[in-house]
Amino acid sequence: MLVELDHQKYSQVDMARWDAEQFSNELHKFLEDKRYFVVVDDIWDKGSWEAIRYALKDNSCGSRIIMTTRNSEVVTKAEELYLQKHLSDENSKKLFYKRIQCEEGESLDVSGELSRKIINKCCGIPLAIIAIASLLVERPREEWSKIYDSIGFGNGDNTTRILAYSYYDLPSYLKPCLLHLSIFGEDYVLETKSIIWMWIGEGFVHLEKEEGSLFEAGERYFNELVNRSMIQPMGYSDNPLAQHFRIHDIVFDLINKLSRDENFVTFLGSKEQHASPDRLRREKKTSMPHSDSKVRRLAVRDHHVQRFPEDTMDMPKVLRSLNIMYSEIEIMTPLYIFRFCRVLYIQDSYNNRPISLKHLGRLLHLKYIEITNTLVDELPKDIGRLKSLHTLILVKIGVDELPPAVCSLTQLMCLAAIAFRRLPSDRMGNLTSLQQLELDTVVGRSAAKDLVVELRKLTRLRTIAITFSEELEETLQKALVQSLCNLPELHGLLLRSSPGLFQKGATVWEDWEPPMQIRRLLIVGIRFLQLPGWINRSRLPHLCFLSQAVYVVGVHDLDNLARLPELSYLELGSASWPPGYTVGTDGFRNLRVCAVGTTLKFQMGAMPRLEELQFTVYAGYWSWVDDGVLLEQLPTKEGIEDLDLGLDNLLSLEQVTVTVDCSGATAAEVQEVEAMVTCAVENHPNRPTVKMDRVCEGSILSDEDKVALLQRHIEERVSVLECKDEPDAQFISFLRRRRRLQKAIFSIDCAGASMCEVEKVEAALRRAAEVHRNHPTIQLIRTNTDEIVSSSDRPDTEKICFANSRSSIDSSVHPFEPRR
Repeated sequence: MLVELDHQKYSQVDMARWDAEQFSNELHKFLEDKRYFVVVDDIWDKGSWEAIRYALKDNSCGSRIIMTTRNSEVVTKAEELYLQKHLSDENSKKLFYKRIQCEEGESLDVSGELSRKIINKCCGIPLAIIAIASLLVERPREEWSKIYDSIGFGNGDNTTRILAYSYYDLPSYLKPCLLHLSIFGEDYVLETKSIIWMWIGEGFVHLEKEEGSLFEAGERYFNELVNRSMIQPMGYSDNPLAQHFRIHDIVFDLINKLSRDENFVTFLGSKEQHASPDRLRREKKTSMPHSDSKVRRLAVRDHHVQRFPEDTMDMPKVLRSLNIMYSEIEIMTPLYIFRFCRVLYIQDSYNNRPISLKHLGRLLHLKYIEITNTLVDELPKDIGRLKSLHTLILVKIGVDELPPAVCSLTQLMCLAAIAFRRLPSDRMGNLTSLQQLELDTVVGRSAAKDLVVELRKLTRLRTIAITFSEELEETLQKALVQSLCNLPELHGLLLRSSPGLFQKGATVWEDWEPPMQIRRLLIVGIRFLQLPGWINRSRLPHLCFLSQAVYVVGVHDLDNLARLPELSYLELGSASWPPGYTVGTDGFRNLRVCAVGTTLKFQMGAMPRLEELQFTVYAGYWSWVDDGVLLEQLPTKEGIEDLDLGLDNLLSLEQVTVTVDCSGATAAEVQEVEAMVTCAVENHPNRPTVKMDRVCEGSILSDEDKVALLQRHIEERVSVLECKDEPDAQFISFLRRRRRLQKAIFSIDCAGASMCEVEKVEAALRRAAEVHRNHPTIQLIRTNTDEIVSSSDRPDTEKICFANSRSSIDSSVHPFEPRR
């Protein structure tokens, strides 16, 4: 905390050796002349609270401290007390009955005396209600009374009793999976896929009747724990292909105690670090067991020691799992002595001092390796000897090259290599067991070409996440689509290329027939002309996560997306949208996050689960050309009168992000739109959080420019020499911006141009007038005709960009920006 408060002062200070009193004194000294607001969550004992209060002494600056606790003895030490109210009887019943449902969604008949007694014993505590409901939901009604009697309810909070019964009621194969999560500490946010792979490495996951894959079995284990309310899935994160979950504090307390009691995990953490020698001797059994107590899984959390304790020296004979998190071990025991280790997990450790992986290839039993945000001196070549390895996750380890020896690990099922500069792209096809592949970044065109070709050999891939450093030009996209057509088991695809740039999507994408089981599809850096035809409910019925950029979105595209039954996350970027699209009650039934570059209108009952909404409001009219494609955007007010969006019809809305596109509008028009949208959001009954940004402020028009665009008659000079190479779309865009235009007179400057070029420009202007909505009359007057040259005599002239020339037909061009 001190480093975050004053990085310059404390970043170079070695605080790992400080005791609690030294921390307290330093914090008090830092805050003594400052006004602060501090929240301290989940205090368990009076001593901790007294130590915190000492460090945060009242300095008469109006500071405030908020402390939360579940210990009533700590409460007596607080100056002001707020007791969080439990659920009312009525709300307790609603929560209980909501969880007790059959698969068809119809509530079971659970009313009666027994249900009332069960609900009353939960004392209005949501976790207790959910836990016991999850316990009962799969049981016949006749067994409820037996379960009620077995739990042994007492007076007061019965949450721990309910959770303990729920744990002992778990199938035998789920218990080690749940206890394993105690390794990571309280309040950790865990990534689902990595945990499942770790369970497989530990040997917890088994196939029944040899059906499916180990990972699919692990997913079933995970979902069972979710359904029993032992773990809590979380929303979407920065990584679109990642799914995260956490463990409730009370559940964690339970599994942490069980792990220690059963010697399932041995912990070495910050509590032992600052404890007195006498206390350490008294608690030796809970911190580091004697040699007669086998250490099979060691978890080192938030710890700074010079070396492993002496009584761990027999660990190499039995240690199966070594987990080091946010710790520093100055003299690290050589990893190769843990010769029976199956899982090696190191995260955010060693404070920028590289660790040695020398002789890593001797650990022939290793099945899982994950090293994240921890520097290593090098990746040894003998890593290729780890023939049993099935998971290799390396994230920001300070090494430039992933050694080619990795591609000899034919049993590897999961490979994630993040922040490498050189990858053995031309050998990736050897990893024929791969089910999950994450690479960031594939540097260079040659490496990209090799990888795209090798992908077609990895026919068991379920998840692909690849970032390319350069654009995927058309031939490379064709090769990529050909490889994707050879991956029938694909569930998730994330492609990124050329950060900040967009390439036009090749037409070959329409030929791809993605597997029906695909759930997540994100293509970033490639912009399609329109939404691919295969994005519909019949071709992709299980699609739940979509991120895509297109040139033009039509009404039919939004209709198709609305019909996707499982779509929960939508991020759609485009340059041109249909105005005033209305979302009805039949579409987007499961959508939770909607990020679109337009403004939608919502009917009563629309998007019932939507929690986060990101949309764009267009303050003015603009027309422009991007990559040869003619685009235009109408002011939002023209499609939705008074910007009445119907936001109050989104009953679950929690967060709103609004982007105001200033193109083609005056400053006053921009401010008017912002005020109207702010009012609409602030009137929502949920009081969602609001964030508002502007884009294209450089395209705000002055009042004079606005008046000019509204003129019915214009006279313009056009230089043929400067405009001769421009596509017809540029001329059309220029006239479209004059939305009230009735008559246009163009002075055609022929100087230095050939007759063929003059006629070409004149024809383009006539076509632009023909497709204008007002069909204005057009008059073309040639000037400097005596300076027209023949095609053979005129020297080549440098092409002058239509968009950037002040003397050309127009000097302001709308830049394409993906709307999000």
